Amino acid sequence: MTTRKWNLVAKDQEGNDISEQISAEFEAILQATRLEHIAPGRISLLFLLSVFGAYKAGRIDPAQVAREIEALEKGETTGLKPPIQNRHPPLKGLWHKHYMQPGMASLAMNIQHGLKQFGIPYLQQKVREAQQAGEERYFTIEDVAPMANDAVHGNWQRLREMERLTGEWIVFAKHEGRNYYLTLATHDKTTHEHERQQIENICYREFPFLEKILRNGG
Repeated sequence: MTTRKWNLVAKDQEGNDISEQISAEFEAILQATRLEHIAPGRISLLFLLSVFGAYKAGRIDPAQVAREIEALEKGETTGLKPPIQNRHPPLKGLWHKHYMQPGMASLAMNIQHGLKQFGIPYLQQKVREAQQAGEERYFTIEDVAPMANDAVHGNWQRLREMERLTGEWIVFAKHEGRNYYLTLATHDKTTHEHERQQIENICYREFPFLEKILRNGG
């Protein structure tokens, strides 16, 4: 496993040196997630910094990221979409695996997907029952809770069982049968050129084979 010494340089908004504090927090995150033990020698510096930066910004739970990587390494499923190879530049040739972000945005995105794919089966069943009985029926206050539960929890479970839960991206490369984890990214295609440049500037030094992958991929 690669042994690194962390000496991050940072200042707060008042210009005070907080390098020691930030370096300690960074090391604490690495120890807690065990990322460099899960995929020894295959976690880029850029990836670690991406995780730490997103954590400090309140956008991710590092444990969720580590969980997805560990599952990927073991060939296990977690209910999120399986990894796929990117088909379009600038990240063409690399792969991505979804991880779940905390907060309402991720929940809302998956609820939206669930509603598009499944609708609300509880409501649909009630309509069918009325049609089959040839009766005109009305929804009652008692129907609200089970409809809401089916729209949220029911559809979440259906997506999970089908491995269709979605999230943001863990970007990685495949080389000689192993995964090399490069950075975090989002669905926002306007950011992918920036991610490509960061990979070229930082990850090429750690994993020289990336240059060929990205050159051939676009």
